[in-house]
Amino acid sequence: MVSSHPLAFVAAFFTPTALHKTEAYADAQMAPIHFCFVVHGHQGRPTDLSYMHETIISKAKEKGLFVHVKSSDWKVGAEATATGNYANKKVRREKRDRLPSSKSSKKKNGVGDNVEDILGSTSIVSPENDQAKGSLIVHNAACNEGKTSDGIIKGGERLVHEILSVVRFEVKRKEDPQLQEEASQQGHTDVTISVIGNSLGGLYGRYAIAHLAEILCEPTLQSSEVDETCNYYLLDGCIRIHLNVFCSIASPHLGCAGFTYFSIPRGVEIVIAKVMGETGSDLFRLNDLILTMATSPRFLTPLASFQRRFAYSNAYETDFVVPGTTAAFLDKESDYPHCFDDQGKANICPASERGLIAATLCTIPPKQVIHTKSKVDSSLTAMSSSLDSLGWRKIFIDIRREIPAISLPMFKSLGPDCPISQLKSLSSEVKSCDLAMAISTSSSYRISLPLGHNAICAFSRGAVSTALNRGGRPVVDSLAQDLTDEISQW
Repeated sequence: MVSSHPLAFVAAFFTPTALHKTEAYADAQMAPIHFCFVVHGHQGRPTDLSYMHETIISKAKEKGLFVHVKSSDWKVGAEATATGNYANKKVRREKRDRLPSSKSSKKKNGVGDNVEDILGSTSIVSPENDQAKGSLIVHNAACNEGKTSDGIIKGGERLVHEILSVVRFEVKRKEDPQLQEEASQQGHTDVTISVIGNSLGGLYGRYAIAHLAEILCEPTLQSSEVDETCNYYLLDGCIRIHLNVFCSIASPHLGCAGFTYFSIPRGVEIVIAKVMGETGSDLFRLNDLILTMATSPRFLTPLASFQRRFAYSNAYETDFVVPGTTAAFLDKESDYPHCFDDQGKANICPASERGLIAATLCTIPPKQVIHTKSKVDSSLTAMSSSLDSLGWRKIFIDIRREIPAISLPMFKSLGPDCPISQLKSLSSEVKSCDLAMAISTSSSYRISLPLGHNAICAFSRGAVSTALNRGGRPVVDSLAQDLTDEISQW
């Protein structure tokens, strides 16, 4: 029976428990929205990285670091309903949903056994979880499917338009009208952007972020500006965009010229580049785009604005498409220091349990410019050192045990099985040139097929490729585990 006292109802509603839950809900709605964009590579599809997408969501739910975790509801064509400068652009034809349902994933791609209800679902943790920080939305970019031959610039521009469309669409979809009004009164909504670029997708991501900075800094766009003191970009006058985590996976940061699996003449590289179209011209450095992206403040400044930068690469000649030297932007003439990171030993991850992590090293931004001398190609040294100076965590993957190989026991004693370990035994700090030589050395008694490029990201395109690249899943599991931790710490 309810008391007749006029304040009884109010007192009953604002009990400590009810008040705590109400505040927790409001805080969750007003907390930042964290976006994680997964970008596929050359001739790729969004579904190629479906296992990565699903694993990020499942790890985020498992850790309970976010109040809401879900896959983006945005699809190609949704920009027609979004507000902003791109709303009046011609809408591309409607395409199928890029991410399969959990049931079809298991039938066609063989993805996991516990992925039911992962995609498109929402996870709400209890209000008592003080670690909850906003919501996480994961989106697989679809704009470059079937269009990866027309160059990094066009691919990057398409990607940034999709990023802004997804952000606008999801911010507009806030469920509680009252909280929407409160956010409007506050004058802003905070969002963070994290990018995971696989192979060519890493270069798309780097270009897209630089182009995003240019768009939001353009003085003719009265609704957009940048506040350098707070390190955010203002979109549509009310959405504050912060750059959170950037992660590349086997991306050719130094291009492909001089970084092919077999050493080939420059003339052959030019022929290959022409066959690959404008993208080939970019990657084989028939133009200055790769050099500019690695040395110009136009690209380095936005990349440096991310809270964290990670680079995953395959070691020991296991990547035919993108050798580890260009994926980790190592140069044989650079003396930029790399420090072994032993902090990860305390936190056991799936990849380390399987023995798939050869080493983790960090570059530290210098207090003053490091002058390096090049004897062969100064542009490579400049690119390598410029990128290193931003501060990266480089994870070198030894995928040899998970891909087919030929063992030659009679030659086992002729060479080391892990050259990186030998470097570490000599010093906790190594030079870029020494590290480049170490990861380019394969075992003298074990010849592994160079299939690591797709294995490192657990590439999933049909049952055959899914089964062939299943050995890389612990790497993706570890990546997702670290990524969700880093995103939540913003």
